[in-house]
Amino acid sequence: MKMRPTQMHCRNCHTRLSAYLDGELPEQELRDMKRHLDGCADCRARLAELAALEAPLTSLGTPAMPGDLEFRIMARASREYFDAPIKSRFREIVRRGLGMTAMTSALAVGLLLGGLLGWNSHGGSVSERGMMRTENTVSASLSAAPGGSIEAAVLAGFDGGGRL
Repeated sequence: MKMRPTQMHCRNCHTRLSAYLDGELPEQELRDMKRHLDGCADCRARLAELAALEAPLTSLGTPAMPGDLEFRIMARASREYFDAPIKSRFREIVRRGLGMTAMTSALAVGLLLGGLLGWNSHGGSVSERGMMRTENTVSASLSAAPGGSIEAAVLAGFDGGGRL
């Protein structure tokens, strides 16, 4: 006998009986379960067994939580965190995004600075560099600074000559 896609096998029915009793099945699965249960005495018997257990289990109530449970959970979590190797703690920080933001910012700043420094070190043509040297020489010769001043020493350092 060929089954339609909406029909259910007993094995699938058995895994969903508890959800069926609790009303947790989606509408389509609920219809499929009802259709299967209408035609399968075996699955109806299992459903009756589970339904018979519901009342005694409900009467047991919820067990009381131990008073120190929260403390034990927090202590264990703290131990696991601090006992973990530093490498795994670093990974946890990165996973949370704090480290990723810092690394991305550092990379952007590094690329920006690298680009600016590289541009300045290769800046201009040979004729432009020659003009800059000429300007330094002219400014040094036109300077009214006395020979022993700091300005004279700095200017002498720029054009490679002069007395310090």
